[in-house]
Amino acid sequence: MRLIFIILFLPTVLFSQINQNTKNAFWVVRDALITKSDIDAIIQTAVYLNISDIFVQVRALGRTYYASTTEPRVEELDKDFDPLALIIRRATLYNIRIHAWVNMFYIWSGNQEPEDKDHVFYSHKDYILRNCSFPTYQELKSAGIEGYFLDPQSRQVKKYLLNLLLEIADKYELAGVHLDYFRYPGVFFSFTPESRTNFRLQNYYDPLELYCFTNEYVQRRGHDVFRYADRVYRQFLAEGLSEYLEEIKNVLKERKPNLELSVAVKPDPIEAKHRYFQNWLNWIKSNLCDFVVLMNYRKDIREFMSPLDVILKSGVKGKVMVGISTYNQDAQAVNKRILAIQKDKWPGLSLFSYNHLKQNKSYIERIRPFLKSGGQNGS
Repeated sequence: MRLIFIILFLPTVLFSQINQNTKNAFWVVRDALITKSDIDAIIQTAVYLNISDIFVQVRALGRTYYASTTEPRVEELDKDFDPLALIIRRATLYNIRIHAWVNMFYIWSGNQEPEDKDHVFYSHKDYILRNCSFPTYQELKSAGIEGYFLDPQSRQVKKYLLNLLLEIADKYELAGVHLDYFRYPGVFFSFTPESRTNFRLQNYYDPLELYCFTNEYVQRRGHDVFRYADRVYRQFLAEGLSEYLEEIKNVLKERKPNLELSVAVKPDPIEAKHRYFQNWLNWIKSNLCDFVVLMNYRKDIREFMSPLDVILKSGVKGKVMVGISTYNQDAQAVNKRILAIQKDKWPGLSLFSYNHLKQNKSYIERIRPFLKSGGQNGS
């Protein structure tokens, strides 16, 4: 009770006087947005930890956590409650910046299909990524994939998701829009009838043959032809994703020039490009987004630092925030990472996630001193 009292009455001016070096952020997962008291608790914790930016998950699994007319809202929310509108109002009092965190292509998970027949799973089922046939959830899970993904190559999908982003940008005074799952689940589940047709029109062969009938293809064409065809297809996927990001940026910036566009990305730029087709080093160099946030949740400190060393040599550090996990390591390990980020003067850090922190008050107390030197409250 005493902790809540202290947080509620911390004056805004205190935070405007802190040294403004690094953005401090955290991700708020959707199940922390259900009631007004949930929103108050998020802001209280953000103020206490000197958080300058909050990534608020407002769309996940094809359902929304704001006043949407495009997609169904989650049933857990009261009919007249808009958590995104409320958290923006609360955050404004402390100069905290709110970014609408949107899960893009990943739309459903679980053995049971959605009950709501208005769900995008049904309206866009022809545009769900597959392998040789439409997969079961167990097949996806066995392949290490979260669930069902929409096809980034589909014109219908791109139009649908862009309208969703525009709805958010038009309705709310946000600092930014934050794209998550802006990637493929992998090359083996990257097909729809439309995307295969689009590729064949450009390259005159069906890419599905490469991955569903690999042995037959190699026997018929040879290893060199297979490697060439595989490289062309992977480039097709990466370029399509980049082109769509550019389209999103152009449309959003035309509507709201000051709105920041960011993307949550896999931390290793090589793996991100070749496995998930997130060519985010090029996204930054080509100004396709304002910044990226690395999902660098590695527990081994050497593995954590490895992609950071690569980025330091690439010259793009100024547009990279570093994500740090709290759910799989103790506060001491998190503090070590915070100090490393501050030492190398990265633009910012983001903790994943608030939801874990709110269950661990002692954790909050242990990391708080390390976050006090950063933040941009009052900027």
